[in-house]
Amino acid sequence: MTNTPWMVVMPSLRLLLCIGGLADPASAQSTDLHHPTVLGVGVNRANITNDVRGHYYSFMAGPGHVDVELAFKETGVFGRPLPQHLNFDFWNADGVRLSHIEVLSQGSVAHRHTDADLPARQRINVAVSTQWGAIKVGGYYEIELKGAVEAAAPVGADVKPAEPEPLVRP
Repeated sequence: MTNTPWMVVMPSLRLLLCIGGLADPASAQSTDLHHPTVLGVGVNRANITNDVRGHYYSFMAGPGHVDVELAFKETGVFGRPLPQHLNFDFWNADGVRLSHIEVLSQGSVAHRHTDADLPARQRINVAVSTQWGAIKVGGYYEIELKGAVEAAAPVGADVKPAEPEPLVRP
């Protein structure tokens, strides 16, 4: 029968297409340290709360100058601003910690900048985490990559800052 190879291939092809559709790296942030989402050139956006351990990303950078702009806007607690910090930890593929940056926000968007001149192409990993506490905290953040960074589509292009949850639900 001439169609035998397609009969065998079609279920595998269907499975591959389904898995590919679910595993789109640009669709969301990763909460799995071992399977980070690939950051893209430009502004990458997400919301985070302290009910997750962290968000994990990676990107290829260098050789050359790399600029990273970080921004964080806390959502407050019960509609009121509350000083909160967001941690951005950078390390290379060998597990060497490159940088720890804390961004503090209270009622407005806070910004931080970091940059580096990389002698060779390398994978940079990024972990984003909130402060821990008895109450739910977090907010909206952005990671903007510029310079000698491998081109990919930014993550979370349609993400908007999360609204704080009301104290009393109607």
